[in-house]
Amino acid sequence: MIKVLILFIVLIAGIIIGHIVAGHQGYVLIQTNNYDIQTSVTGLVICFIILQFIFCLLGWCYRRIRGTSSFTHNWLKGRKYHKAHSQTQKALLKLAEGDFSQVEKLLTDHADYAEQPVVNYLLAAETAEQRCDEYRTNQYLERAAEVAGSNHQLPVDITRVRIQLAEGKIHAACHGVDKLLDQAPHGTLKS
Repeated sequence: MIKVLILFIVLIAGIIIGHIVAGHQGYVLIQTNNYDIQTSVTGLVICFIILQFIFCLLGWCYRRIRGTSSFTHNWLKGRKYHKAHSQTQKALLKLAEGDFSQVEKLLTDHADYAEQPVVNYLLAAETAEQRCDEYRTNQYLERAAEVAGSNHQLPVDITRVRIQLAEGKIHAACHGVDKLLDQAPHGTLKS
């Protein structure tokens, strides 16, 4: 309601002022060393309004382009996380079926975007061990160690020891258990 009242007042003021200055347009002179620009006040106002419109349009286009790029980036990022989540779910179902090659593929495809990438790599290492692929087992364990960082190595080391036991590497597993007992806080690991 207030906007309508303000618009009505502006229209009335425009009619009154327009009637008063109708015969007296005046002119604007812009003078520099080599140029003289002379125009009417009405022409200057129209040029100013057009210039404002162009700047607003350019600003809108710029914001639209920036917004689109960030929207696209966020959409792609979210899509990767969603894809990783769905592939992890499919991998768990395939694990129950015993299809270890599919489990390994599904777990590692988008593991870096998974909710817990360390778990994906550790499960992939165990499935590679089930397929007797020692190279890939070590590769996944190393990747899990990289992703886990120095503060969260315990699950990686435990999985490494379990895999060594499953492969029959008793001496390496005993050495790994000794390292785990030295690393783990008191009461974390039960012997």
